[in-house]
Amino acid sequence: MGIAETLTGGFNKIVTTAGKPVRIRYYAETTGSVYDDEVVLTEMTGSEVWTSGVVMSLNSKFGSTDVNLVEQGKLSTHDQALYVNGSLDFTGTGSNIKVKVGMTGSPIQEHNYTLIPLGGNAKEVQAIPIYKKAYIRLLPTGSLVGEV
Repeated sequence: MGIAETLTGGFNKIVTTAGKPVRIRYYAETTGSVYDDEVVLTEMTGSEVWTSGVVMSLNSKFGSTDVNLVEQGKLSTHDQALYVNGSLDFTGTGSNIKVKVGMTGSPIQEHNYTLIPLGGNAKEVQAIPIYKKAYIRLLPTGSLVGEV
């Protein structure tokens, strides 16, 4: 067993112990023919993916990446970090994709989050993605702006 397989097994053990069910949905963004037309988000057919992940608060230690992103205004102190399997795709299959993350593990989600446009950074060993870290923000209304 190589180091990549060992690390993948270790991450899977963490998810089994501390993880929660996560639902990922992809939405296609369309804009009307004029620049100021309303933006509409439509769920992509068959795009729902269920997986497990670990949700953690941002690292508040001075000099950490999370603190630097908060200071730059790219993150809010209320945002969270989501760790999932490295093979999970956060970009969808086309351009202008929005991602919505559900957290309660039931089809009727109580807590929905949006993926912050920083994307998901995959941590790789020997070109094998071990895990992916993404930043998420709570959607107070439960839906994305323009979602139908």
